[in-house]
Amino acid sequence: MLASRPVAAVASRFFGSGTPIFMLHRMNSGKHSIAGGIQPDHLRRCLQYLVDKHYSLISLEQLVTALRTGQPLPPKAVAFTMDDGFADQAKFATPIFEEFNCPLTFFVITGMLDQALWPWDAQVAWITETSEKVALETGIADHSFTLPLGNTHDRRLAKRALHDAIRETSSDQVDEIVSRIAHDAGVVIPEKPPAAYKPMSWEMARDLEKKGIQFAPHSVSHHVLSRLDNESMQQEIIQSWRTLKKELLNPLKVFCYPTGRKIDYGSREIDVLRNHGFLGAVTTSSYFVEHLAPGDMQPFRLPRFPLPESMDEFIQYCTWIEYALSKYRIKQELK
Repeated sequence: MLASRPVAAVASRFFGSGTPIFMLHRMNSGKHSIAGGIQPDHLRRCLQYLVDKHYSLISLEQLVTALRTGQPLPPKAVAFTMDDGFADQAKFATPIFEEFNCPLTFFVITGMLDQALWPWDAQVAWITETSEKVALETGIADHSFTLPLGNTHDRRLAKRALHDAIRETSSDQVDEIVSRIAHDAGVVIPEKPPAAYKPMSWEMARDLEKKGIQFAPHSVSHHVLSRLDNESMQQEIIQSWRTLKKELLNPLKVFCYPTGRKIDYGSREIDVLRNHGFLGAVTTSSYFVEHLAPGDMQPFRLPRFPLPESMDEFIQYCTWIEYALSKYRIKQELK
């Protein structure tokens, strides 16, 4: 009832409106189960709901262009992005988006597609998933951790705790820290990514581009930009874009900040993006894109929602209900 068209029309006039961008990461399908991955059937149900309810499935490029020019978007607009560039994403996610004629923008870690590395956070995920220990005792900087690994839920929490701790360290220490965690977990990190972490190839990316999938840069190595010196930070941004330009026909000049929290980027990074002609950048802050005046800082701080595992939660994010709740929460925080 609250999500019905008449109620939504009245509510949008009262509360205003915003456009959700949904971000996806891993897919959970095939013989390689990924903790926290999206089930293909769930993604299909989400897209079917949007089609049935006459939502406008738009591209990120269309959204960014509208923000920069002040052009209106179609009613009930929703956009989708996918981060990193793993092979399972190309294999299991893109056919579903094609099935529903839904635009998708891939933010890819170019060093991973170059097969020059596999990202530190993927290595940590692999460590927590494959360790045979029932608990992991390790240390990061001045913090000691004892993390249960008794079941899938424990391993997922352990991965999250380690990711959060590593993000707070200097990027030049990350490789050493990950190696130490692997030692403490009793595993040896393979030189090349195992099957569950295999990156898509540039050939796969070119084939997807021909089908209408857009690609944009997500850095070279996925290191947190705010933890890098100026030269290294600029290299992560500029080189990732140059690689996309070399490998693909028409990449989108919108950046995706690695890990994407408010503390992971700032005015320094935004200045580099602007000076090199980027159109905008996306974050991992959970909120709606609001349509403000052209020229605002917003295109370089675009929020995104992780695709919810619950269908009810997904529907709420697509309606005025979550937008109104978000407005209320912000007002409470400012008091």
